[in-house]
Amino acid sequence: MKKITLLLSILTVVLVSCQDKNAYTIKGDFTENTFDGKMIYLQKIDSMRAESSSVIDSAVLKEGKFQFKGSAGDKLVMGFVSVGKLESPEPDSPVGMLILEPGTIKITLDKNTATSSGTPKNDEFNKVQVAMNNMTALYREADDAGGMQAIPDAETRIQTLQEEIRKASFEFTKANMANKAGEFLFYSAASMFTADQVKELLPLADSAFRNFPEVKALERELNRVVPEIGQPFTDVRLADMADKAVSLSDYAGKSKCVLVDFWASWCGPCIQEIPNLIKTYNTYKAKGLEIVGISIDNDRQAWLNAVKAHKMTWIQLSDDIKAASELYGVISIPHTILLDQNGIIVAKGLSGAQLEAKIAEILK
Repeated sequence: MKKITLLLSILTVVLVSCQDKNAYTIKGDFTENTFDGKMIYLQKIDSMRAESSSVIDSAVLKEGKFQFKGSAGDKLVMGFVSVGKLESPEPDSPVGMLILEPGTIKITLDKNTATSSGTPKNDEFNKVQVAMNNMTALYREADDAGGMQAIPDAETRIQTLQEEIRKASFEFTKANMANKAGEFLFYSAASMFTADQVKELLPLADSAFRNFPEVKALERELNRVVPEIGQPFTDVRLADMADKAVSLSDYAGKSKCVLVDFWASWCGPCIQEIPNLIKTYNTYKAKGLEIVGISIDNDRQAWLNAVKAHKMTWIQLSDDIKAASELYGVISIPHTILLDQNGIIVAKGLSGAQLEAKIAEILK
């Protein structure tokens, strides 16, 4: 009997030691059963240049619940959960993101948001998701109210939420820059980071990531000297709305105050700022203000349509080849540059009330 007991003990130890230490279990829950009976997929994106995702696992939704099991591997990876594959999800399917790491991961999805928890990295990444969910909630509130202009403190709330998203994204990326999860968030969120933050993050990445052409181009851009506050503007040649080549010098230094506004038709924060620009332009145009909008749209018609739809009556130029953006080191939009009557840069990156106050100061 003692021999049998000893054998069972040895067998138990062997079985425990053979268990996959990287094993994960994902327990998912939809707040509504809209997609019951549909196939839900766990996927990953293998590289920045991948044109499609790779399916890791799949399951059929039952009563709004699903479960996946697998091995996380040696390096952390960002996983994506969607009803239908990422390239062609079911209409209105939310996309959940999580970190594939050992342990039991919980993910909850509703029509607009997703949260993940249960393991250290997912608890950490969930700070990013919560910040993004709060921004989504504000957009829903604006839709219900008839637009951002119907919410008195919308501008302040947007700026606060943008900073929360930037802070959470930066902290997670910095802690994970050496793995695929951090690389993905860096690549998808780099435009919201400041130049100093990007400079801090890149040395933390491995050589393979830093050798991607897109990343090398970003590093070159960060190291390039750009016109700064207190320096004269640098001229650049662009196309106007009639597709005629013009120079920034045709406008810069020709008015008491010139606002150069980098934007795009697809940029939500840019569009939200337009009512403020219209108000400022109407108030100060007669006193010497000129605005030069520089669109980075690749789609010319989308740019022209947006100018018309949003009643942007000031000068509009196209930077579809990114000549001006590169010259001025623009890595995120909206981005503003304020010039005085001599074409000297007096402020950068202002918006809303701060921008109007600075223009008023110049034109007093």
